[in-house]
Parts: sequence; C-alpha cells; structure tokens
Amino acid sequence: MSGARNRFVISEVEENDLGFSRLWSQATDLECGTIFLNPELPNDIFFNKLTNITCTSESMIDEVLVLFRRYETTPFVYSLNYPKLELLKKKNFKYHDTQYVLKRNNPSQKTVNVYKITSDDSMLWSKTFCSAYDCQEWILPVDKIVKKSLSTIEYYVDESINSCMALYEKNSLLGLYCLGTVQNMRRKGLAESLINFAQSEVNRRKLKFLMLETYKKDNLLDFYLKLGFQEIYEKNIYSI
Repeated sequence: MSGARNRFVISEVEENDLGFSRLWSQATDLECGTIFLNPELPNDIFFNKLTNITCTSESMIDEVLVLFRRYETTPFVYSLNYPKLELLKKKNFKYHDTQYVLKRNNPSQKTVNVYKITSDDSMLWSKTFCSAYDCQEWILPVDKIVKKSLSTIEYYVDESINSCMALYEKNSLLGLYCLGTVQNMRRKGLAESLINFAQSEVNRRKLKFLMLETYKKDNLLDFYLKLGFQEIYEKNIYSI
C-alpha cells in the first residue's frame, strides 16, 4: 500500500474511532487534539483519552491535565506519530500500552445467529458487557449510553447472552467495538461467532472492511491474526 493510500485509510479508520468514542464519552476539540471524558466510566483507557493529536502544544497538554484532574480520572494520551514525545516525558507521562488497529475482509462466513438489542432489552447487553469487563458498578451508566446511542450504534449479544459487541458504521467501514465474553464462557467460540456475524454484515452491506482495535496488554493480537485480521497501524499510549 502506498504511503498516501495508507494515510488515507488511517484517516478513515481514525474518524470511525472518533465517531464511536463521541457517543460513549463527552468530546472536547482542543487546539490540536480531541479529549474524551466520561466521569461515570473513570480510569478507562478507551473512554477517557486525548487522541487525534496533530501538533506539538505544551499549553494543550497542560489543559488536558487540568481536565483529567477535575474529573478525577487517569489521563491517557494516544500517540500516532506524535512529533514530540519529550514533551510528554516532561509532564511525567510514561509509556503505558500499545493499541493495535486491525482490519479484516474475508469471504462470507457461515450463517451466525445473534441477537440485536433494542431499547426494551438494552440491559441484556449492559449486563453482559459489564460482566465481561468486570465493571458491574458501571451497569446503569452503560445502559444509559446504550439506550441513547441505539439509533447510531448496533448492539449485539450471542445466543447464550454471554458475549457482546457493538458495531458502528462510518466511512464505509464497520467498526467492531466493546467485544467481550463473560469469563467462565471464554474459549468456546462465542466472540468468534460475533466477529463472523460482523464480517457477514460487511459483505452484505458491501463495505470496505471490518475494523477492530486491541491492546497489547490484553494479549489478543495473535487470536485476531489467526481469525484473518491484518494490522494496519498502531498507537502508543502514555499515562501518568
């Protein structure tokens, strides 16, 4: 893939990520970056972050730190070729994790039965998500977000209601977010079945590809690569 083409794909994927994030967290566009904050989901690496950084600005970093402190949540800064890492080090940021951004566009898979969430049963998804991510104290705020965003985000659970995902379409890409399985039901193919359904939706809608993000510390990169995903790019994450 040429450099210009790769930059265009990265831009489209980042816009998908930003669009989904805006529906789960309060977004504020700063001098040359976007901060996402959700005090009801504190210290979460995805829902509380500074990302989309396009310049070097010490005043912006200072403003971000004030906002994170105000909401009493851990600051996470996502770096996609961020030009001045020395600035982050000066503010006591250290490397925390790496987010891998993946894509998949396989032939149609076998038919998979899943359950699409409606406003009447949103709590099914919320309970599954909070159990999978061990954040039961978030059930009510998560359910509020799900209900509010149902017109834009599609929420699914597998037939056993032990695995969940969210699908968000933008730029002719289907973003797969919040994929999780209840701990005692893992390694049974439930997440894979949801991924296959998402892929079938990409094919049915004639979209470009299925995108997914995973963190190095979660040790799931090999799992996704075996399922046919390919890495597009990665972002380093810094925190205090």
